[in-house]
Amino acid sequence: MDALQVHGLSDKGSRQNNEDYFGYYMPTGGLDRLGSLFAVSDGVGGSAAGEVASAEAVNVLLQEYYFGDHTDKVPERLKNAFRNTSLHIYDLSISHSSTRHMKCTLSTLLLKQNRFFITHVGDSKIMLLRDNDMIQLTKDHNLVGKLMRLGLVTAEEARTHPNKNVLLKAVGDGPLLMPDFYSGVIRPGDLFCMITDGILEHATHDELKSFLIEQGSSTNELAELIAELNRRGGQDNMTIMTVRVNRIY
Repeated sequence: MDALQVHGLSDKGSRQNNEDYFGYYMPTGGLDRLGSLFAVSDGVGGSAAGEVASAEAVNVLLQEYYFGDHTDKVPERLKNAFRNTSLHIYDLSISHSSTRHMKCTLSTLLLKQNRFFITHVGDSKIMLLRDNDMIQLTKDHNLVGKLMRLGLVTAEEARTHPNKNVLLKAVGDGPLLMPDFYSGVIRPGDLFCMITDGILEHATHDELKSFLIEQGSSTNELAELIAELNRRGGQDNMTIMTVRVNRIY
């Protein structure tokens, strides 16, 4: 059995374009010393610019992390790759009329030996399902997330809040963007779940947890999840990627 099992799907929902993007790299040979890296991004721009931003962010991040001129020390290498990616998106946003003002969320998960490392900006989410309990590892950089942390709205109220899509921080905001950083210990059996905000547009946190526990996280099962969310309305792009840890490698 492979040490890691990865499955992911992206769907445009009822939108005309899909501004979500996800990608990963699980190296072999000499680069495996750097671990396996996974990323999801949700473009902001309401046009082709959003699609460009999310795809550029994920692809440039993977390129920067594995092939950039950075230290081999993982936390610093990951942070440097993220900062260079953010600068790339910002440069594009001010250099070309077709991509002006484009931004995106970017959430990255690095698994290396028995540790996980996360860099994060925006309102996409990385969650950990362990022992039938699912916790969100990242903080939402949006208005309703801030209101929830202040105790001014409940999670249910946040789902239908008129300003639920207002981002307070995004890749492309400026040349010196600093991501949130998290790290922790991996256990065999852990399931990491990376999603864009469209997944929870028509499902609750508990519904997603129950689905992953009861139905599973294979590509076919994720397709069933997205089909159900589309039946409920599918108002936004939806992307989900799961990474199951079968053993520490």
